[in-house]
Amino acid sequence: MPMSPAELDAFLAQPLVAVLSTVDAQGRPRSAPVWFHWRGGAAWLFTARTSLKGRNLLARPHASLCIDSRTPPYAAAVLSGPAEPVEDAALLHELVSVMAPAYYGEERGRAFAARYRDSPGTVLFRLQPEHIASWAYTEDE
Repeated sequence: MPMSPAELDAFLAQPLVAVLSTVDAQGRPRSAPVWFHWRGGAAWLFTARTSLKGRNLLARPHASLCIDSRTPPYAAAVLSGPAEPVEDAALLHELVSVMAPAYYGEERGRAFAARYRDSPGTVLFRLQPEHIASWAYTEDE
């Protein structure tokens, strides 16, 4: 059953590892696990400019992001839309500082985020979904 807007927001607020799918220079799909942060109706993620996913998004900015829970009751959301680069070092550091403790825990997360205070080789992307498919099951299903 599709999630309500409130259920979807609550689901996407969790620190779940997502799978980002991009298209490479040969037109082939490429997928990679990523952290993301849901804010303002968009998914925010970061990567090295020279990574395959970074190069793919900079050249072909349409992507999909699949987020799912791996334990019952199962739930998932697939977001697709343009992923625009956002050149804002302060926002990059702010978002990494939110994501890293959520995914790594407080101490390790703070140490990880400190590396992104000045990180010109990293690019922040805002994936603005044009389409969202979601579903959630109950314990009975």
